[in-house]
Amino acid sequence: MFKIKIANFATDTLLREAGRARILTSQGTSTSQLQNSPEGVVKISVTSSMLREEGENIYEVAKIKVETVDKSRETILNFLAAESLHTNYNTSIPKLIDLSENKDMNITKASPTFSIDSTFNYIATDYDKIQTSFDEVSMLSSVDKSSKNDILNFRKLKESNISNYSRGTSMKNFVVPQKTAPSFMEEAPYYIKIGINDNVSGTLSQFLQKINIYDEVLTDYLSSNKQEVQMNLQDGTIVMENETVGMYRLSSFFDSEVQIDYDNFHGINELSEVSRMSLDLRKHLLKGYIKNSSKIGFRTFEEVINGHECHKEAFCYSVEKYDEFETEGAKIQTLFAPAGYDHATILDTQVKYGKAYIYKAKSHYLVVGNTYRYTNVRMFKDDDNYYATADVINEPSLMLVPFDLFNERKAIIQPPPVPPQVSFKTENNSSKQIQVYLSPTKSEIEQPFVEVLESDEAQLIKMQEFFKGGDTYRFATTSQTGLYEAFRTEHPPLSYKDFANKKLSEVRMTFRDTNAIFLDNVESNKDYYYMFRKINDKGLVSNPTAVFKARLVVDADDATVIVDTHMFPKKDKFQPRMPFKSMLQVKPAVEQYLFNEEQKALSGKTSLKGTISELQLGVSPRSVWGRKFKLRVRSKTSGKIIDLNINFELSKNKTKEEF
Repeated sequence: MFKIKIANFATDTLLREAGRARILTSQGTSTSQLQNSPEGVVKISVTSSMLREEGENIYEVAKIKVETVDKSRETILNFLAAESLHTNYNTSIPKLIDLSENKDMNITKASPTFSIDSTFNYIATDYDKIQTSFDEVSMLSSVDKSSKNDILNFRKLKESNISNYSRGTSMKNFVVPQKTAPSFMEEAPYYIKIGINDNVSGTLSQFLQKINIYDEVLTDYLSSNKQEVQMNLQDGTIVMENETVGMYRLSSFFDSEVQIDYDNFHGINELSEVSRMSLDLRKHLLKGYIKNSSKIGFRTFEEVINGHECHKEAFCYSVEKYDEFETEGAKIQTLFAPAGYDHATILDTQVKYGKAYIYKAKSHYLVVGNTYRYTNVRMFKDDDNYYATADVINEPSLMLVPFDLFNERKAIIQPPPVPPQVSFKTENNSSKQIQVYLSPTKSEIEQPFVEVLESDEAQLIKMQEFFKGGDTYRFATTSQTGLYEAFRTEHPPLSYKDFANKKLSEVRMTFRDTNAIFLDNVESNKDYYYMFRKINDKGLVSNPTAVFKARLVVDADDATVIVDTHMFPKKDKFQPRMPFKSMLQVKPAVEQYLFNEEQKALSGKTSLKGTISELQLGVSPRSVWGRKFKLRVRSKTSGKIIDLNINFELSKNKTKEEF
């Protein structure tokens, strides 16, 4: 399981020198890693430990012994700074795997994962058109009770709640219930679903919801000033040093006068002010829970120095939704999901068709860290060696801490349709017209998108945003008007790209119908090649149909159309055999047939008459002309041998003057 390691930037020098602190260590010229510090000049051991309770608080008193390697009294005193407060929040959080981009990984239920998927249920044309008149926060949400009939027929209904202006901007911060009825996913025309499965228990979150105080704690956590702690974070080979992390001390909630801003917050509890008495009672219940959690998740000092990680629980997950660009001014709303026992789901129906959104997700964990100090330091001498004893007052520190999860872009589109059904016909007369009947294919398939026109690239980009991950996309035909594209070429196409400039027309019936008829006037006894695509109501096209080779055969009083499926020629990926002569070439080197104009036979000559027999060809000191060679070729597989005997002869053709 991949994890992100987290450790305090400022470490206790005593633990550092004892080799018990998690620090950044160099792993080469440009890399570092969070590991235990190397052993230094001190050794530390725990001699006893006792857990104590005072009212609602618990703490540990541990006795330790500190020895030095260099036998120095000053060394011990420098490292055992009495009453100095130390903190330790060393832990790790799961690194989530994107399910849409890692379909081939061996992912189990125990794997930490996230997913962000778009679902398109049905066409709601009127609903899409009026979206320009209101913001996302006023749109249908998962807490609204609207049926499919309400959305499709809102113009005819006297009362309709497809938008809710009365709540104003309360959904700027929206806590999404985790018990949404499954039927709502079918009632909404489309939505974006974000799933987070980090396998971190959310018992605190569940308890807060049980006593109806979740909204108050979340509000105080979001609005309160945070304690800034410098941390080192390691994500694989990436290390972020001295990062400022804003932490919220959970116990500070008991002293807060929390006021929920219902104008900008839509929680999971009833939108009503709770009485002071009721709130105090719930706080008292929470104090008991925290005390019990402290006992369960509290690390003893011995566990701290032995590198045990802090106990953690999931409190909630937040997703900031941005309009195209990740800037504060473009933030539309923040969605919160209370943590469950192992996963959480955010169902976002407040989205507009065709619009891209950026979702920036964070996890918010309860980390049970430690704050401790050394006290009652006493020095001893054993022969020439100094050692010290001290008490460690160790207390649990319950903090809510945010961590980044992922940053994803997502859009809603209607899935493009499946290629249509095609049927060729002609009238039983001498008409020179081909009739093509086109009808939708009611199916759903997943396959790569085949681009034909240049404009198809824009559709591919939309599909990549909608169907994130992989090279295949979902195609589904829904009940809608029949609009089709018709392509034709007169030459056998080598691929679908050959239809790029061969679009004849878009075809639909004059009345509303899912089918269409394409009529094409052609020459008789001539081959034509056709291809068709379906277009949905949002203008997205299907993949092309098969290519049909059609010929209209016409005689005196009859016409018949002959149709066959045209297959693109396949390029040979290998050649089963090759003539041996095309693989072997034997010829003299260039030095053997260059003519030397300074050779002795040409000295003082003004004519070549009577000298051709004395001339030599080539500039190499060792000529091949007039010599015999043997070339042997042996097969590596069969061991058979071919011997080639080669004679290099130089022909000298005499001119008439020589005779």
